[in-house]
Amino acid sequence: MLHYSGISWATPFFSFVILVALGVDYSIFLMDRFNEHKDWGAGQAILHAMKNMGTVILSAAVILAGTMASMYPSGVLSMLQIATVVITGLFLYSVVLLPFFIPVMVRMFGSWNWWPFSRAESEDNAVGYNQGNHYTM
Repeated sequence: MLHYSGISWATPFFSFVILVALGVDYSIFLMDRFNEHKDWGAGQAILHAMKNMGTVILSAAVILAGTMASMYPSGVLSMLQIATVVITGLFLYSVVLLPFFIPVMVRMFGSWNWWPFSRAESEDNAVGYNQGNHYTM
């Protein structure tokens, strides 16, 4: 296609590394806001997190897509391929995966979203761990 012999060896490796790192970062932004509301239901908390962080994540994805698009004028085939894959991946993540898949999974897991930490906090309270971050005797 377009008279090219195929994908450069570097394209799958670097595209994968970049997209996984970005997906994790963007998910951390969203889930950190989600975790601020452990006292709410999972459905309410994820909706609040999406309202507050969705535009931030989408803006970051658009800015990074613009940065990747700046590789196009270079004419280096591997850079063109990596930029195309990353821009496509960012689009799919920010428009499909983040708004639809993540909230559905959070809704399905319900209170299990906070699994290892909510239990640890209740155990800490049982042994006398107060809100001042000091153990009481």
